[in-house]
Amino acid sequence: MTRRGKISVKQLVLFILLITGIVFLAKCTIGYIAGAFGSVSAEKAADFLKGWGWEVDADKVFTEEITIPKDFSEVYERYNAIQLKQGYDLTKYRSEKVVKYTFVVKNYKGFEHVEAHVLTWGGRIIGGDLCSTELNGFMTGFDGETS
Repeated sequence: MTRRGKISVKQLVLFILLITGIVFLAKCTIGYIAGAFGSVSAEKAADFLKGWGWEVDADKVFTEEITIPKDFSEVYERYNAIQLKQGYDLTKYRSEKVVKYTFVVKNYKGFEHVEAHVLTWGGRIIGGDLCSTELNGFMTGFDGETS
């Protein structure tokens, strides 16, 4: 009897380990890619804003992919200061591509043109702001406090 056509136990174990490793790497890679492109939906981002008391139209959302810069300029440092006040920290996401949802806020008192931005990565919200696009506008955290 020849050994041709027979698979040894050692070869079978190595094959199973190889397949298991490939499946594990594929799941990790798919999870990372899904997170990096924002697995938080626009509807969930709108619900998040509603939890803060803001009225937005989830059907009229602008979605874009942005990259958090590796080196923060003075402007980005100030923006991250807003994030830190509300419990977020964008320094963790330097050089990462994140999804930014932009909504029109309908119920901000004293300003007509207010937008809410929600930044997402890895299946979670990682920051954002409210801002007025008017000449005498503002930028603040999700609580809307401008003082």
